[in-house]
Amino acid sequence: MADANLRVIAVIPARGGSVSIPKKNIKPLLGRPLIDWVIAPALNSGIFTEVWVSTDDDTIEQSALESGARVHRRAAETATATASTESAMKDFIDAHPDFDVLCLIQATSPLIVPDDFTKGISLLRKQNADSLVTAVRAHRFLWHVDSDTGEAKANNYDPTKRPRRQDWDGELIENGAFYFTRKATWEKYGCRLGGKIALYEMAEHTLTELDSLVDWEIVTHMVADYGFWPPGKSKPA
Repeated sequence: MADANLRVIAVIPARGGSVSIPKKNIKPLLGRPLIDWVIAPALNSGIFTEVWVSTDDDTIEQSALESGARVHRRAAETATATASTESAMKDFIDAHPDFDVLCLIQATSPLIVPDDFTKGISLLRKQNADSLVTAVRAHRFLWHVDSDTGEAKANNYDPTKRPRRQDWDGELIENGAFYFTRKATWEKYGCRLGGKIALYEMAEHTLTELDSLVDWEIVTHMVADYGFWPPGKSKPA
């Protein structure tokens, strides 16, 4: 059931235009629209009073309703290729201000499962945090090239003392899956993150986001193993 003390609502921005993958938000992924892969775990987590999709597109609206979400018709200026996600959040919050905590969910992260939302809100409350970000621990060595000298330099390790994976904690990389923001935090900062920030660490396979057709091919195989299949929807044979 939804938290009795906090009114937690979710919003999934899903504009109709997509440059890299046309109609990406409703493109079928193993027989289900992409957006259903985040709506289903949100609904099944039981922590949300309401789950909304914010869109400017009729076909996305229909798909969202069929998946069980509510729909907010966002203003056209918040659905352009250059509009920020925060502008879409403001548009939604102005129309639906009755919440204690807002969860921004990215439709391009179809490997979220209900337990992620449950553990995320629990962590926010346990740490008495103002907002929460999701991240993945990756063991990757980062480099940069000096623009003046052309010299390559390591950012996060000493190349002369290369650590073994098992001896190194790695780097926490924001994966953009979802964010929790308390209402007071939004009102103060106008941003999804602010104040005391908690970090919920997700499984390493959730690092991939769907921003290209190459990503799509990779994730298609991953959702078969790791994606959430709600009751009544079975995996294809």
